[in-house]
Amino acid sequence: MEVSDPQNKKQENGFFESGGYKLHYTKRDNGKGRALLLLHGFMDSSQTFLFQEEYLSKHFDLYRFDYRGHGDSEWLREGFYHFMLPLVDTKTFIQKFLPEKFHILGHSMGGGLGSRIAGLYPERVESLVSLEGFSSLQDPEKERRRFLGWLENWEISLAGKDRKRQKNFKSVEDAAARLAPIYPRLPKERLLKITETLTRPAEEGGYMWKSDPSYKNGPPVFLSPQFTRHLWETISCNVLVVYGQKTHLALDDSKEVFSHIRNLKYIEIEDAGHNMHHDRPEILEALLEEFYVTNLK
Repeated sequence: MEVSDPQNKKQENGFFESGGYKLHYTKRDNGKGRALLLLHGFMDSSQTFLFQEEYLSKHFDLYRFDYRGHGDSEWLREGFYHFMLPLVDTKTFIQKFLPEKFHILGHSMGGGLGSRIAGLYPERVESLVSLEGFSSLQDPEKERRRFLGWLENWEISLAGKDRKRQKNFKSVEDAAARLAPIYPRLPKERLLKITETLTRPAEEGGYMWKSDPSYKNGPPVFLSPQFTRHLWETISCNVLVVYGQKTHLALDDSKEVFSHIRNLKYIEIEDAGHNMHHDRPEILEALLEEFYVTNLK
């Protein structure tokens, strides 16, 4: 389906298939001849950059989609969610929609996906912006305990009849109130806009989260840290990494993590948490402008 927005820019919305699942996508053709792949975070949706979209449209044609289990895409019918699934979905989306060369902007899990895509296909990715998309080396004993807990509980939490029920709310405002502690810096109007992108009407009435609650159980194991670091070392484009100074996901070993990435610029945003693109969109826009004006071809 193709529609035109008020500024006569063509926006295409629809579904594509990846691994037997229907995933929702949006393509915004701004006539720029330069593609930007937008990758959202965990339990988020592809509309996560709603406060940046108008700015980004000045430089790019925008491509985004919801991973399976997120947004308006299908939920997993059986088994368990793993980081490999959004990686496969991203590759499928790139193959179906993206031109040979493209740029990436990702947040959180999307930033992690973007860094791996940039390492797998360095000849195709022209720039990478990652908003808190990196992880520290994990203690092996802590990982053993986490895996043991997952192994003992996954039947009940994921595959069995006791699949976790979705939380329903009477209104979008009620859902926003649930999100408020996570977004302590946001004015109510901005919080409501974000909540609208994360909820949908429930069959029994009221509203529910779009994302599959089973995603919160996590995968049994993650990609190998050694392999991940090799992918970072393979990235050839310029990279901008942004963190919020108030984030709850600060890196324990940032020096080690960033030592694997060439052409890296690191910036922290004051009075911003993990979702700095929501907390301080005007500051992020200025940082993106400086980065893109320098790096766009």
